Amino acid sequence: MFIVYESSNSIAIIHDTLQNKIAEAGFSLLHFYDFHTLLDEKGFPIEYKAYTYEVCRASMASRMLTQHPIFSTLMPCRISTYEEQGKTYIATLDMQPMLESMKNNDDLYNDAKSLFNQLLEFMKELSH
Repeated sequence: MFIVYESSNSIAIIHDTLQNKIAEAGFSLLHFYDFHTLLDEKGFPIEYKAYTYEVCRASMASRMLTQHPIFSTLMPCRISTYEEQGKTYIATLDMQPMLESMKNNDDLYNDAKSLFNQLLEFMKELSH
């Protein structure tokens, strides 16, 4: 269900690097959520930092939604970074099971799978 990488970097380094390098990886950063600040402001503090980044490659999003509108429930792609028990993690949803549902369209499936693999490679790079 989730793909998680433990990082040797601090969450602050990952946060700065992700925002600066996401375009180089071929994605657009649409929005990010600073959950520890957001929840604290609402009176529900958490004891660790947690960010979620919404990222997109518009050309692929358009193709996916043109042929499979239900995929709008999974968009945009999300990368989360969080701290847990003194360690830093980078995580996303495992999209492979959802991508299997479009295997009857080879071009779209292969392109979507390639994009997901590129996202995972970007996450691996962030974790080192």
